[in-house]
Amino acid sequence: MNEKEYIESIPMWAKKKNSLSEVKKNIDILGVKLPKLIHIAGTNGKGSVCAYLSNILIENKMRVGTFISPHLIELNERILLDMIPISDDELENVSKYVRDRLKKSGNKNPPTYFEYIFYIAMVYFSNSNPDYVILETGMGGRLDVTNVFESGLSIITSIGMDHMQYLGNSIKEIAFEKAGIIKKNSTVIFDDSNKEAKEIIVKKAKEENASIIELSSFDYESLDFCRIKYKKKAAALAMLAARQLPENVKNMEAAVKKTVWHGRMEEIEKDIIIDGAHNEPAVLEFVDNVLDILKSGDKKIKLLISIVKDKDVEKIFDIITLRLDVEKYYITSLNSDRTNSTDELYNSLNILLEKNKRQARINCYNNSKDAFYEAKKEKKDNEILFCVGSLYLMGEILEGIYDRF
Repeated sequence: MNEKEYIESIPMWAKKKNSLSEVKKNIDILGVKLPKLIHIAGTNGKGSVCAYLSNILIENKMRVGTFISPHLIELNERILLDMIPISDDELENVSKYVRDRLKKSGNKNPPTYFEYIFYIAMVYFSNSNPDYVILETGMGGRLDVTNVFESGLSIITSIGMDHMQYLGNSIKEIAFEKAGIIKKNSTVIFDDSNKEAKEIIVKKAKEENASIIELSSFDYESLDFCRIKYKKKAAALAMLAARQLPENVKNMEAAVKKTVWHGRMEEIEKDIIIDGAHNEPAVLEFVDNVLDILKSGDKKIKLLISIVKDKDVEKIFDIITLRLDVEKYYITSLNSDRTNSTDELYNSLNILLEKNKRQARINCYNNSKDAFYEAKKEKKDNEILFCVGSLYLMGEILEGIYDRF
């Protein structure tokens, strides 16, 4: 078993999760020493902010380590140096080092999958001497394993209802968890579009004597690199962050325009668009973007979709069927233990189509490769094929088409 196979064998969850003090102890055992840190939390848009900010810093001749999740195709994508994934050889070597040091430490609680990859990333960055490290939280923020460093700058993207079983059943509860990354005497830049979330973030910032910068202070609508609102907001958060750095950061818009971040309202072929929207707020934005795209021509819609088990399937289908007139749905299973059965998705979709007085054809597939092939083959010139519902689905579609970066 090579190291990548070992990593993939690590459980996602543990009966007893390591506390942040135990994670910090492991970081010390591994000898990690990092430069200036930028920490990013939020429900949607974290990865996009990481990508835009990383490229802005790279454009300004800075060396940047970026830790993101999830990956689309290979786990190497989670650990980036100057936006280039860690090589298999480097992953192998660092993983062996991490395994050996943790084993010798006598820690009785083995790390989870995410925690272990986090350790690999931190050792890799520590050895690579970057100017900045950008950390994306895995889930939440307050208790996330990434929340073990003192960072002078944090970014909180939009906050919505997702992972409620872990983070709480209200916007305020979820915002409280996300705001947990704000450190004493630091600066926090955040999306202030939700009043309830803003109230919690501002309260936490005051408790920590942290400076606040609101997204609304930036005219992000004026950015002309794309027409997708959430991409503009992510770019604006990244640019606001870059302005807070001691370096004289230039050419920000040029760096943003060069940024490629796959699976986010991405047109991979003419009139074939993929988007990783997988929760209620993201699907609402996806529908807004679809309707905006349709304004520019008389096109019909086809939709390839899959939704994993722990998401609100009924709510997602309700949003889509209420606002979009879809000609045909292609429902597919995923190559993941989190996949939903196509029967369950089919039944839920039919119920919501009837509720919202829509009619559409539906086909089901055992794998996304067959679903995508069929949908692409059937697509006519007057139709747009959208693929949505899961980042797992985006990865499966992209695999074999081109490398991520």
